Amino acid sequence: MGGMRSVVVAGGPIDAYAAIHRGGSGPGLLLLADEAGLDAGIRARADLFGEEGYAVLAVAGLSGPDEVRAAAETLRAMPERSGGIAVLGHGPGGELACRAASAFDAAVAFDPLGLEDASEIEDGGPTLLLFGTRGAGEAEARTGRIESGLDRRNGSAVAVYPGAAPGFAIPHRPSFDKRVDSLAHSRALGPLRRVLGPHYDLVALFEEHVRHEFETRDVDATMATMIDEPYVNHVPTLAGGVGHDMLKRFYKYHFAHQNSRERSSTLVSETVGPDRIVLETVVRFRHDRVLDRYFPGIEPTGKIVEIATLLLVKFRGDRVCHEHIYWDQASALKQIGALDADGLPVAGAEAAAKVLDETRPSNVFMQDAWAESEGKPI
Repeated sequence: MGGMRSVVVAGGPIDAYAAIHRGGSGPGLLLLADEAGLDAGIRARADLFGEEGYAVLAVAGLSGPDEVRAAAETLRAMPERSGGIAVLGHGPGGELACRAASAFDAAVAFDPLGLEDASEIEDGGPTLLLFGTRGAGEAEARTGRIESGLDRRNGSAVAVYPGAAPGFAIPHRPSFDKRVDSLAHSRALGPLRRVLGPHYDLVALFEEHVRHEFETRDVDATMATMIDEPYVNHVPTLAGGVGHDMLKRFYKYHFAHQNSRERSSTLVSETVGPDRIVLETVVRFRHDRVLDRYFPGIEPTGKIVEIATLLLVKFRGDRVCHEHIYWDQASALKQIGALDADGLPVAGAEAAAKVLDETRPSNVFMQDAWAESEGKPI
């Protein structure tokens, strides 16, 4: 996505790496590298935020806040920049981002270990500081001081990840932690989306994805709503695919033409974040054909199945990145007669019914224990 270019900062040329959203423009994001410079990890960070919708200019070796402010003007002058600008830095670059925050609409700093307290952060838009503190005792001590001095009224905050070491968000580094980086990335997008945009209607984007899955059953159109290397994980049965080719094969031969003729989905709740949505639904379908994602190896029984389902859908910019899909497999197997749940605390369709109507009976599998607490003080 990105590429090297020479830019002028403070009157002199410097090497930079630019990554632009495929739409050709976006809000500006100045990415300040750490001591390692514009290595593969920082370039990957620039590409990631380019996919998220930003016009990213990554630079290294700036010596102070004045040079960062000059780089901000260079970013503003980029023809691909549209809208406001923000700064995101790592390590010493994160510290510089804080010390020059007033030149930007928002600032995000990963592991700015040189900061002692919040008074060193320039007043400006919201500033988010993210620390990996494993093995970094000094960082752990400073985060409390910094957090206590932040102006939370503008959305400034500190996020601490004690299970990760400094540098956890930079790929290709020994300290990179994929899981924690994913958490921190969503957190970092919060102020960027809120202040700069771009603002994507994630629910509408996912509805378009689902329309191709279940209505048009057009696998190519389905894949076009996703990033280049997406994945889908139906958690109870491990069904899905990782990467374009595996997932397309799954959709083509084990999904698109295996949807029940009699199927409906009722939305119960919807939670929308900066880069993901969580949908709580009740799905009702007849087991009238082979359904590899639900009942691999089980011939159709013709029985109705009703299951509460949770979908966690992550986006990268305006495309689906991945899906995690959860449901109660024991309940589903019980409803088609494939699981003898006699004597086991496994609910059938009544579990889905209670999601739709919370007043339905509770504690049905613990009636004796429930009776023992009758009349006890509460």
